[in-house]
Amino acid sequence: MSYALVTLFLYLHHFIPWVFARPLAVIPICSVIILAWLSLHRPAACMLAVLLAFLLLMEAPGSISVDCDHGYVTVLYGKALQDSAMKKGRRGGFMMQAYAAGDGNALFSASGTVYISSDNSDVRYGDGISVHGSFSGPVFSAYSITLHQSPEIQSLRNRAVDLIRTRLRASGEAGELGMRLLLGYGERGVFSLSEDAAEAGLMHVLALSGMHLSILSSMISFSLFFLPLPFRMRFISIFLVLFSFLSGWRPSLVRALIFRFSLEYAEDRDTAFLLSFLILQIIFPYSCSDLGSVYSFISLGGIFMLSGPIDRGIRLILPVPKSLSSSFAASMAALLFSVPLTLDVFGCYQLGTVFTSFIASVLISLYMGLSIITLLFPPFGTVLETVYSGIEIFFSVSALFPVSEDYSGYIVLAIISLSLIAIDIAYRLSSVRYVESQLQQHK
Repeated sequence: MSYALVTLFLYLHHFIPWVFARPLAVIPICSVIILAWLSLHRPAACMLAVLLAFLLLMEAPGSISVDCDHGYVTVLYGKALQDSAMKKGRRGGFMMQAYAAGDGNALFSASGTVYISSDNSDVRYGDGISVHGSFSGPVFSAYSITLHQSPEIQSLRNRAVDLIRTRLRASGEAGELGMRLLLGYGERGVFSLSEDAAEAGLMHVLALSGMHLSILSSMISFSLFFLPLPFRMRFISIFLVLFSFLSGWRPSLVRALIFRFSLEYAEDRDTAFLLSFLILQIIFPYSCSDLGSVYSFISLGGIFMLSGPIDRGIRLILPVPKSLSSSFAASMAALLFSVPLTLDVFGCYQLGTVFTSFIASVLISLYMGLSIITLLFPPFGTVLETVYSGIEIFFSVSALFPVSEDYSGYIVLAIISLSLIAIDIAYRLSSVRYVESQLQQHK
């Protein structure tokens, strides 16, 4: 239920944004549904949902309030809520928490979040900034950004980021991919591998997400096998928090972190999933507009709902290893849930990702580990470049799969998925009847 609820909310927010621009009409209804669901689980979760409803009633996600006409505002003061890497040849941007606004002469109070559109901006999460420009609808278009003094902890992060970029820059495009996997962004807006990944439908493998936190967790757990499990788990949690901080608290990573910690509190995975959605909205009110976060929730919802029965259905008709069938099933489920969003955002999608995601994930897992090793031991940059060449070949071959620009392939995928689920259900029913008949005969 929680997976379907979150997925429905995100799709409605994406396709009908004007509805959710009226929180007084919509948020109470959503809150009643969420409260009704959470009341079946834990009182503390109910209080959390009440807090979320209150916050959303007070301030709609991604909105800004200024004590003057927006048309007069020429400068905004506040804190960057996202990193924004230098992007050559195209306009980039980031979210900002506004504290004050000005028109060149007077200073006005301001509150809320706003998207800053800027050419070649290089702002980092937590930076105190003033942005000069003007509003273009709900977006503030900037022509210059002034960085103010950052807190000491932010300065430490900036120095760490600079060190990572300096060490990996020496490996060219191989280092560019390493930056993206460790920081969430590189120094080039588009490079050859990203073009192939877009054509192959594998951009989700390159974009920092919960998958990468799982990879890091496995790597650390394997490296610290000699420690007792409780110590390993604490060390992993501390490392993942620091990694997310280093990467700019990207909503998709924060979602995975909250979900990981919620599993220890919640009674089941469904409640943990819904809690992670609620807490993320409180911490980052703009996350419903962040594509990485939206894809993360929608894909994970699909995986939790459908990958199990699809996996069992596959293994009933094909003698394949469980690791392969489960990865195949997860790719099918995630694609099945996310195709409408992909089609709307990119105008096309690739069904070939059902076959290539598993291999791509293994390659990227290896590459992520090598990137960390290269940071510690720069001579490994040669190995990194060699592996990068192999990944490039794989992605360019994956890009040869046909691309779909309508729902025809999606319908085929849905039919196959439903058939596999039906096979699983039929097998389970027949198994129950067989066990019951055996028990009857035994009696």
